[in-house]
Amino acid sequence: MQLESPPLKGLSVVAKPYIIKVRSVDDIVNLVLAAQILLIHRVSADSKSILYVQLPVYNSLAIYYCMVDENVKGKYVLYNRFTGEVQISEKFVNNSKLIVIPIVDIMEQEMLPKELIESFSKKKSKRDEKLRVVL
Repeated sequence: MQLESPPLKGLSVVAKPYIIKVRSVDDIVNLVLAAQILLIHRVSADSKSILYVQLPVYNSLAIYYCMVDENVKGKYVLYNRFTGEVQISEKFVNNSKLIVIPIVDIMEQEMLPKELIESFSKKKSKRDEKLRVVL
């Protein structure tokens, strides 16, 4: 005879996360500031990167992301409190005008769907497609 334990009180099943694409890094920064979660994740694929932030939503997560060029290789996002300007920097800056948000490079993850990263990394530029046709 097999006994089943009752579900643990207060714990529930986590639903599939909501994946939401935003327009730019500025939108990601606005989300980070509004939620007061000062951390941005980065996943690299081919010549581009995906920046994303995860926020709790009921019994799930909302994952907001945007795609950026790989040349955005800084380790920190600098948000100017007075002008609203967003910059990316390699070094931490100690300035009372700026809010410094670290960017964490993710090597392995299970948050973003693999299909999203695979489709992103498979996209070729129009130049690459033209070269393939000519050859």
